[in-house]
Amino acid sequence: MLNFGIMGAGGISRAFCGALRETDGAQTVAVAAQDLKRAEKFAKEQGIPKAYGSYAQMLADKSVDIVYIGNTTNLHYECIKMCLAAGKHVLCEKAMVETEERALECFDLAAKRGLFLMEAMWSRFLPKSLKVREWIKKGRIGEIVAMQATIGNNIEKDPGNRFYSPDLGGGAMYDLGVYPIDLLTWYSGLTITSYTAKVIWSSTGIDETVSLNLDLEGVPANAMITFNAPMPEDIYIYGEKGVIRVPRAHWGGDAMLLDPSMKEIDRFSQPEKYGMKFEAAEVVRCIEDGKLTSAVASPEMTVAACRMYDKILRV
Repeated sequence: MLNFGIMGAGGISRAFCGALRETDGAQTVAVAAQDLKRAEKFAKEQGIPKAYGSYAQMLADKSVDIVYIGNTTNLHYECIKMCLAAGKHVLCEKAMVETEERALECFDLAAKRGLFLMEAMWSRFLPKSLKVREWIKKGRIGEIVAMQATIGNNIEKDPGNRFYSPDLGGGAMYDLGVYPIDLLTWYSGLTITSYTAKVIWSSTGIDETVSLNLDLEGVPANAMITFNAPMPEDIYIYGEKGVIRVPRAHWGGDAMLLDPSMKEIDRFSQPEKYGMKFEAAEVVRCIEDGKLTSAVASPEMTVAACRMYDKILRV
C-alpha cells in the first residue's frame, strides 16, 4: 500500500483525496497545511488519520511514502525540494514549476535520490485521451492537417486570489495554458517545434489572455487561453479523412469522431466522477515497478511546457 501525504488543504487536494479512495494500492494517511485548524478540518472531512500544521512535520512522518503537492504554484518548487530531501516520492500539481531551470533541477535531484517525481497532468490519463490517441494511430482521420484548442472562463479580477496574484504564481498560462500545450502534443504524438504568442497582461501583472500559434512538426495549431471570457474548452483535431472533437478536453469522458461533413460517426463516452484516479493508478504502477518517472506525464512534457513559460512570460 502506497501511503500518501497531502500538502495543501484546498479544493484540488480534496478532489485528489476522492480519487485516491477509488485507487487500488493507495491511501491517504496525512495532510499538512500552513494552518493546523485548516488541516484538521480537511482531515476530518476526508477521513484522514493525521493532520499537521507544517509541511516539515508531515515530512518527518515515516508512514508517508509519497506527497501530493496541491498548494499554489509559487510554493511548488520549494515543496518539491523539501519532499525529496525527506526521502519522499512526489506528485505535484500543474504547473509543477515556473521555469525550465527549476524543472531540470527537480528531476535531476529526484533521480539522484532514487525517488519518483511527476507533474499531475491528469488529463493525459483519462480513458478518452487514450481513445483519441487510438483513433489517430489507427488512421481514423488520416494525416493530421491542423488543430485548435480553447480554454477559458470569467475569473474575478481580485489581486488577492491565486489566479490574479503574481505572488501566488497566478496567470492563465500556468493555470490553463498547460492543458492545450500538453494535450495537443499527447493526442497527436507530435512535438512543438516553434510558436508565437500574443499576451494580454492584467493590471496585477499576470497574463490573463494568451493566444498561441504553434507548429508541431509542420502541423499548425492554435490555442486560445483566457481568464477573461467563457470558452467552449474543446480541442479539434482536423485530418484529411475526418475530425476528432474532444469537448472539455482537460476533464470529462467524451470524445467524438466526425466524418468530413462534420457528422458524428463514432463516440467514446465513459463518465468518471474521480478522473484523477487514473493518474494515481499510474503513480502506483510506476513506483511498484521501480520507475522514477512516468512515460505518459514525462519529465520531457514538463520541461517543454516550462521552456515555453520562460519565453512567453519573461518579458
